[in-house]
Amino acid sequence: MSRRAASAVLMAARAAVTRSGEDLAGGSVVLVGCSGGPDSLALVGCAAWVGERQGWVVRAVIVDHGLQQESADVAVAAAAACAALGVSADVVRVEVGTAGGPEAAARDARYAALGQAADELGVSAVLLGHTLDDQAETVLLRLARGSGARTLAAMSS
Repeated sequence: MSRRAASAVLMAARAAVTRSGEDLAGGSVVLVGCSGGPDSLALVGCAAWVGERQGWVVRAVIVDHGLQQESADVAVAAAAACAALGVSADVVRVEVGTAGGPEAAARDARYAALGQAADELGVSAVLLGHTLDDQAETVLLRLARGSGARTLAAMSS
């Protein structure tokens, strides 16, 4: 990707974060759900940049699902990456059930952890990063499970 194209993508992402928080006052606490992947770290960076200009307090939560042997290490690395972007991050370990399949159960546990953190921190907004690849993956996983027409909805926003 050219430098000009990268700059255009960065500016578009910052503009999207700005639009998502148009109704937030200075001093608002904004929580970013962060997996440590490139999409969520980009969102943390954009939220930090916009938050500094809007007077927001930006925090991140990294949810450790405990589904992989190295998950705690990945969560600690994600928190360190957030800190390098100037955003304080908390790591929350969750227990993932089985209802709805592994992806749905992990998503339910993640959203419950984010909701609890939002309540505890008095958050005004929660930002989550999903790319079109995430949407495509969700559709493919649902098709593989035989979900039918419901699959076409992908992730609800």
